Amino acid sequence: MSAESVATTRYARSLNQIERARRTIPGGVATAMRAAQRPVPLVIERAAGSRMVDVDGNEYVDYVLGFGPMLLGHSPPEVIEAVREQLGRGFTYGAQHRLEAEVAERVVDAVPCAELVCFSTTGSEAVQAALRIARAATGRRKVIRFEGHYHGWLDPMAVSSPGTEPAPAGAEPPLPPVPATEGQADASGLVLICRWNDPDELAGLLERHGDEVAAVIMEPVAANGGLIPPRPGYLERARELTGSQGSLLIFDEVVTGFRLARGGAQERFGVTPDLATYGKAIAAGMPLSAVAGTRAAMEVVADGRVPHVGTFNCAPPAAAAAAAALDVYRARSPEMYEGLERTAAALADGLAGAAAEAGVPLKIHRVGPLVQTFILDPETRVEQYADTLAADSARFARFAEAMLARGINVLPRGWWFLSTAHTDDDVELTVEAARSAFTEVAE
Repeated sequence: MSAESVATTRYARSLNQIERARRTIPGGVATAMRAAQRPVPLVIERAAGSRMVDVDGNEYVDYVLGFGPMLLGHSPPEVIEAVREQLGRGFTYGAQHRLEAEVAERVVDAVPCAELVCFSTTGSEAVQAALRIARAATGRRKVIRFEGHYHGWLDPMAVSSPGTEPAPAGAEPPLPPVPATEGQADASGLVLICRWNDPDELAGLLERHGDEVAAVIMEPVAANGGLIPPRPGYLERARELTGSQGSLLIFDEVVTGFRLARGGAQERFGVTPDLATYGKAIAAGMPLSAVAGTRAAMEVVADGRVPHVGTFNCAPPAAAAAAAALDVYRARSPEMYEGLERTAAALADGLAGAAAEAGVPLKIHRVGPLVQTFILDPETRVEQYADTLAADSARFARFAEAMLARGINVLPRGWWFLSTAHTDDDVELTVEAARSAFTEVAE
């Protein structure tokens, strides 16, 4: 039986559902990121813990975790119970509710920079709110962001993101902003692009444009563009440079927040920004995002100069989920994070061994419970976004498809999320599947 016929049989109902969806949804998927899965974007029936089951009845150990929110695994009982209780009280009121302050208090308790918190629904919204706050607080307009970082899909920040072409080597900053898609408004006048992990380049850009720059925004770990950690001292240098120039430092912690530590990347690395954005794990899978910041930075919201609006900001069901999740993170720290580190390290070591046995070159980045794998010489230095393009992405996508057939769900771009629900048995099963899948890819 051909690979195509096997795929048609194994994923028949997913295929039928995608074809049905294509009649009314462009491309058949609600977010384009899902379209990359091969042989077909999965259609899921249910999920619990570390496992998902698709409409064909296939079960998977899941390392996608909703693109990151499910730090406690799928359907965590504490969160489900809190949401269920809130649903009996109402969905949204157009008025205040007690959970707003309770969630904000929990964020302030966890996050080093947080003195005041405002809420939105998505990470993209939180980023735009943070930039508006920074511009109002400084009276400046321009923003420095980094090549290969991701700050949402809205026009001003969806430039030079993962998937776009990097600037030529040796190009002088500011680098030309590359739109992520057709149809975007031109952001080149207000957004200055800088390479990641080059403190001299950042210093030079701030020296030339510092009195115009409202903020420097970064993923403190370049999670979306290859899980590239900051070089030692880099975040500290960025903190020093922005402070001396009167610009605000913004950490986009939509991915790293509550995942790398209870206080996120700023706790892990010991560097405190002026503002930080959150999403994903903050509400364990329910739609909620936040901007947290110092009282000085957030004063423009508090005094009404920046009216922060949104019908669904901190909607009660999402707030209930966030309160419950944040309580779990606090109650189980630091043991929860130590366990996540051990599980991720075991997975990374197992994958490295499986690839070596099959003769497949595998480079691995791991930061806490986040893992990134590249089919690439392990000795290759990957410190900037352009470095990631040397990896054989098409070959890894074939590996991901082979893993799916063996009951393991991993993103085709090699980004693995771990949850508290993943067990030693899950890791053992994954490594065994990887041995077979790497052998298939090697052949």
